[in-house]
Amino acid sequence: MAESNNTEDANPVVKEIPVFLSKRLAENLFIFKYPLRAAKDGYDSATILKSAIKPENQDVQLEVELNTFSINYDHFKGEQIANNANMPSRHDKEDEERFFDGDLMDKIVLQSTRSKPPSRNNFAIGVYQDGELHLTPLAGVIELRPVFNYFDKPDKRSKDDNKDETEEEEEAAKQVSVIFARQKPEHLKKLQEQSFKSQTTKSYEEAWIHTKYMPPTSSKAELTKMEMFCPSVDHAMNTLNMSKEEFLKALLPSMAQDPTVAAKLPENMLSINDIRCLPLIDQLRYLMKYAKVMSFAELRNTLSMDHDSGAVLKYLQQVAVLVKGNWIVNSELLYPKDTTSHEHGIPAELMCRARDFILLKFTENEYILRKVISSEVKLPSEELTEILSHLAKHQAKKGWQLFRTPDIEFCRRFPDIAERQKLLWEAKRKHLQETMQVHAPQRQRRKSNRDSVCSENEEKPTGRGKKSLRDSSISDNDSASETIKIKKANRPRKVSETT
Repeated sequence: MAESNNTEDANPVVKEIPVFLSKRLAENLFIFKYPLRAAKDGYDSATILKSAIKPENQDVQLEVELNTFSINYDHFKGEQIANNANMPSRHDKEDEERFFDGDLMDKIVLQSTRSKPPSRNNFAIGVYQDGELHLTPLAGVIELRPVFNYFDKPDKRSKDDNKDETEEEEEAAKQVSVIFARQKPEHLKKLQEQSFKSQTTKSYEEAWIHTKYMPPTSSKAELTKMEMFCPSVDHAMNTLNMSKEEFLKALLPSMAQDPTVAAKLPENMLSINDIRCLPLIDQLRYLMKYAKVMSFAELRNTLSMDHDSGAVLKYLQQVAVLVKGNWIVNSELLYPKDTTSHEHGIPAELMCRARDFILLKFTENEYILRKVISSEVKLPSEELTEILSHLAKHQAKKGWQLFRTPDIEFCRRFPDIAERQKLLWEAKRKHLQETMQVHAPQRQRRKSNRDSVCSENEEKPTGRGKKSLRDSSISDNDSASETIKIKKANRPRKVSETT
C-alpha cells in the first residue's frame, strides 16, 4: 500500500480531458504520406492538375504541376523527356491523349502504395478543441511516390514495331497441351487471393475513377473537417460490467491481418494470424514442419491462447517426438510416403529410418559422430548433411550437437509425458534394430555361399581319400584312415579360400 501511494504521489493527475469517438468519416479517412519529401515541403500548397482513385484496392494517383519557370528547371532535359513521351506510335489511337500537354515536362505523377499497418482499430486522427478530444478511426495509411511511366513509352514503341515485323512472317503450327487444374481447398484459395501476384493483378484490372481534387483551404474541405467532431455529446458514463481481461481485450483489439503483409509472404507460408485461425492440430503440424525443433514454451507463446496445455500436449505427440525436453517434428511429416529426396532420389522410407536413428542417438548422447552415423545408415553425403543440418550444429573435435539445450524444466513439469516418450523411443530402438539388419543377411548369405562351396569341396575329395586308403597297404587301422581323410579334405578348402 505504501508503494502504491508513493507512485500516485509521484504521478499526480494534472488534467482530465473528455474523449469522444466520431465515426462519420471512419470509412473514408486516410493519411497521405510522402516518404521522398520533407515534412515541411509537402504538396498542400502544390497545384494538383488531376486526381484518380481505385476504391477496391485503395490506390490514389495525383498529377502535380511543375514550375517550368524555376531557375532549377532544366529546359533542355524537360523538352527531351516530353518529346520521347509524346512521340506517336503505330498502335496509338488517333484520339489518345498526350502524356504532357506542352513541349516541356510540366508535371509529375504520384501513385500510392498502401503502408502497413492500415488497421483502423489501432490508429485514429484526433482533433482537440474547447478542452475536448474527438477521435476518428483511420481507414488506412497511403504512401505516395513518383512514378515514371513515361520513360517506358519509347521501349514499348520499339517492341510494338518489332512485333509487327515478326507477325508478318507466318508462324509454324505449335502443339497445344491441355492441363486440367485440380480443385483447391478453400483455405488455399484464400491464401492465393492474398498473394502478391493476385493483389497486383486485381489492382491492374481495376479501372481508375477520375475525381475532383479539393485544396485543403477550400470551403468543401473545411466542411468535411467539421465531420470529425462527434455530433452529439452524451456526458452520461456507462458502467462497465466486464472483467479486467475483457476490458483490456476491448481496449486493445487484436491487430487485423494486413493484406499487403500477407502478399509479401511466399505462397506456401502463412502469417501468425493465419496460423492461429487454423485448428489446433493444423497449427502444431504447420509450426513443427517449418521450425523443425521447438521448446514447449515457444509453442505456447506462438499458438493462440484459447487452448490449454493438456490439449496442446495431446495433439503435439501426434506430430512431434520429445528429445531431451525439446520437441522435434516427426520424420513422416518431412518425408511423406511415396516421395524421394531432392539430391539422389532416396526413398522416403529410408530417409525416415535414417533420421529416426539419428534422433535415437541424440537421446543417448550429447554429441554424435558423422562417421559412425554414416556407417550405420549408409546414405549419400548430401542426404545425411540435410538431416543433420536441420537438427544440430557441428562442434570442432566433438561432433554434432543439437541446436537446443536440454529442457529439464519440461520433463520436471510433465513427467508422465516424458516417461511415455521414453517408452516410445524404446519401441523405436527395437524396430530400428530389426529393420536396419535387413542388409546384414546379404553379407551372411555370401559367407554361407562360401561355406557351402567349401562344404561341397570337402565332400568331393572324400573319394580321393577312399582311393588313397585302398592304395595304401601300410595299415588297416581306422584311425589312420581317418587321419588321411582329414588331410586330403583340408587341401581343397585352401584352394577355395584363395579363389
